[in-house]
Amino acid sequence: MPKKSPPPFPLTMDVEFIDRLGEPVRDRKARSVSAIIRTALERYDFANVVVLHPVQVQISVRLPAEIRKTLRKVARSKHTSEGQLVRAAVEAYLPELEAAPPPEAKRPRRQRPLKNR
Repeated sequence: MPKKSPPPFPLTMDVEFIDRLGEPVRDRKARSVSAIIRTALERYDFANVVVLHPVQVQISVRLPAEIRKTLRKVARSKHTSEGQLVRAAVEAYLPELEAAPPPEAKRPRRQRPLKNR
């Protein structure tokens, strides 16, 4: 009986990285992207691996129903998360906000002296 192959192992990687993995295959230095990954994993010393995770904080924002509906619709059509869309929108808006002059400071109101009764 033939040996059963293992099930696929799904990975999420940046498109640029996957393109980089394809170069050795095109140059015939490797049989496939899967072969590159298998060999790399067999050779890698996991004892000293350091994985950096950017610190993230979850916040809550009140959004109008129409904006939420638009986010959901666009996220589905672009095959991305609503969070990615929010980040893209904020990153596009921040330079405009940062370049704007600060609002003029309001002068503090002078308090009237209390009248004697």
